[in-house]
Amino acid sequence: MFRFRLVTSCMIGFLLFWLGTVSVFAQPTVSVTDTIRQSLPQLEQQFLDRNFQLLAQRYQIDIADAAITQAGLRPNPNLWFQGNLYNPQTHRFLQYAPPSQADKDAGQYNSGYYAVQIQQVILLAGKRNKLVALAESNRSLARLAFREVLRTLHYQLYSTYANLYYDLQGLKLFEDELARQQRLLESYRIAVQSGGVAPYEVTRLEVALRDLQANSANYRTQIADEQATLRILLRQPARTFIMPTDLPTVATNPPALAVALDSAQANRPDLALSQEQINNAQRSLTLEQARRTPDLTTGLYFEKYSSAYDNFTGFQLAMDLPVRNRNQGAIRSAETTLKSVTSGLENQQTVVQSDVLNAYDKLNTYYSELSARPNGYLDRIQNISIEATKAYNARSIGLLDYLDKIRTYQQAQLNNINLLNNVFQSQQLLNFTTNTRFF
Repeated sequence: MFRFRLVTSCMIGFLLFWLGTVSVFAQPTVSVTDTIRQSLPQLEQQFLDRNFQLLAQRYQIDIADAAITQAGLRPNPNLWFQGNLYNPQTHRFLQYAPPSQADKDAGQYNSGYYAVQIQQVILLAGKRNKLVALAESNRSLARLAFREVLRTLHYQLYSTYANLYYDLQGLKLFEDELARQQRLLESYRIAVQSGGVAPYEVTRLEVALRDLQANSANYRTQIADEQATLRILLRQPARTFIMPTDLPTVATNPPALAVALDSAQANRPDLALSQEQINNAQRSLTLEQARRTPDLTTGLYFEKYSSAYDNFTGFQLAMDLPVRNRNQGAIRSAETTLKSVTSGLENQQTVVQSDVLNAYDKLNTYYSELSARPNGYLDRIQNISIEATKAYNARSIGLLDYLDKIRTYQQAQLNNINLLNNVFQSQQLLNFTTNTRFF
């Protein structure tokens, strides 16, 4: 009996030794039809060329340019013509030939009558220039809105790419451990039939295997979400899998806080948008105040065979009298809008400062955690799995102790992956909140 258990233990030891040699660098499997391996700079260029939201926002700038052209155009002149359609005395239509001598002698003009008038509206109080100034401000708002969309989507691209990069590492870790545990479980199922191990150990391994499968499934769902986000950002086909290749080297030299705050004040498009909204509201108020002054309509009038004399030529001047409507409501609305956007600027400045301080604190927190790791820490993490496998192969530790060490190895690896991701994400957050590429 002792010899049988010894042989069984040797068999299990051989299987575990073979299991321990499985490479931990196996590529996680993905069910796709086309895999594209691209670096972050390559994706960024595609994003700038193909992103739908950026293209749509660029069209808004073109629309604003067209509005400036339209605002600078002067009103068209108005041409008016009046003639005789039907003469009931002669029962004829459109009689424009010169009247006969008999009609002239009788003082009747059955033909030849018409009247022509041309008018031109002249905008007073500088309305045209104020319209152009308001349209130029609207174009500035469109450009700032484009920069804000670009800033937000750029951060989303970088953040999603990094999450995908590190989630694939986490998935690879769990798939490697899943393969290891599956082989270990199969060897124990064989051994339990011969009485070499207790049945509860098989059950314990099955529970551990289910945990690994659940963790792997969680990572796969996260990766699916990240792929969906990248496909939208880059307008990629539905079944394309974007495989990240690498990330920039982690830098540990953050800018000074004062530099970060100044950069945010100078470069944040949402802050500039709030400032331009004040300028826009001021120009709108100036325009509405100018509209209190009515426009002048001028014209020339010619009437053939008029009641005064045969060829009457006159001039015209027309203007609305601002008795009741002096644009009071529009002016009051523009004044209220100006007060609203002015108060919004102060709030936006506070938001920008708070965003930068928050990002700066997060970055320093993760930097401190990164620098606190002792020398050789990553090598010792790797040794946990190797030494645990050797010890269990030699039967110097039990199953529970072995699984505990493997869990410690997994958690240490995950902590390292998450820390590197957090450092990168906090760097990109500082870039985002300052709209400055410090990293």
